Amino acid sequence: MDLRQLRSFVHVADLRSLTRAAGFLGVSQPALSRQIRLLEEGLGTKLFHRNGQGVSLTAAGSLLLERCPRVLGEIENIRSEMQAYICGAGPTGTVGVGVPVAVSPLLADPFLEKCRTIYPDISVRLVEGFSALLHEWLQTGSIDLSFLYGPRPSGVIESKRLLIEDLYAIGPATAEAEALSSLTPTALAKSPLILPHRPHIIRELVHQTGIQPVSIIEVDAPGIMIELAHAGRGYAILPLTCVTIHVAAGFVRAIPIQHPSISWTATLSYSKLRPLSPAAHAIFKLICDEVGGLVRSGRWPARLVTS
Repeated sequence: MDLRQLRSFVHVADLRSLTRAAGFLGVSQPALSRQIRLLEEGLGTKLFHRNGQGVSLTAAGSLLLERCPRVLGEIENIRSEMQAYICGAGPTGTVGVGVPVAVSPLLADPFLEKCRTIYPDISVRLVEGFSALLHEWLQTGSIDLSFLYGPRPSGVIESKRLLIEDLYAIGPATAEAEALSSLTPTALAKSPLILPHRPHIIRELVHQTGIQPVSIIEVDAPGIMIELAHAGRGYAILPLTCVTIHVAAGFVRAIPIQHPSISWTATLSYSKLRPLSPAAHAIFKLICDEVGGLVRSGRWPARLVTS
C-alpha cells in the first residue's frame, strides 16, 4: 500500500467510476485498475463492487474511505510544516484561488493589495471559472482554494459556508419591467428562461423550485445571458453581483423572485487530500474576513452565514 494507491482509491470512490477517475487523474484505465487491484491485494479484501453503471464501495471500502483523508492529510501537513521550517517564520509561496466570474471584481482590488501588504511573501493567483470547473481544479491541485456554489457532496472537499445569495430574474429595462416589484416561479414559467446547461447549479435550483418554463435558452456565459435578457428573449436567472453595473446603467432590470425565492450558498473550499499550507491557511482566513466586510458594506448583496 502506498500513497499513490490511496489517492487513486479516493478518486475512484468519489467519482464512482474507474473510467471517470482515470480521465480525471490523467492515467489509463488499466493502470488505474492495477493500482486498485494492488491495494486490494495488499489489504486482503475487496474495496469495490463492480457493476454496469460503475463501482460502489464494499463495507471495507467505506471504512478505508473514512480513514484516507486523515492519513493523506497528515502526510501533507508534515510536508507543509517542513516547508515552513525551511523557509523561515512567515508564510511564503503562491496560493491559487478559484473564483466565479461575478466574484472576481470584488476580490481584485483592494483585496489583492491588502494581501501584498499583510503577507508580502505570498503571491495570490486568482483564477476565474464556472463551479464545475473550479471543483475539478480544486481536486487536481491546480488551485488551493475556491469559491463554490452549492458543491455536490464529496468525501474529498472541505467547505466553509460563507453567505447566502438570492438569484434574480433579469429582464429588459422596460416600463413593464419597472412596474414589477417581484415575480413568482409561476409567473416565470410563462416566459422563456435563459439558463446555463446542466449540471450548473442555477439550472438545478430552478428545477428544484418546480418551474417548468415554456422554453429554455441554454447559455453558459453570464455576459451573453445578460445580452439576451436585454433583447427581451426571456428572463435570465442570475445573482445580483453579475448585473450590478448593467442595472445601474439601465441596460437590464433585476426583479426579485419570491414565493418562494431562489438562493444559493457560497462556500470557500479546499481539498482534504491537500490540507492548507501555511500560506493558503493565511489567505483562507483573509478571504473570510474580506467577504464579511463586503457583505456588511453592501458591496456584496447577500446574507452572511452565522453558524
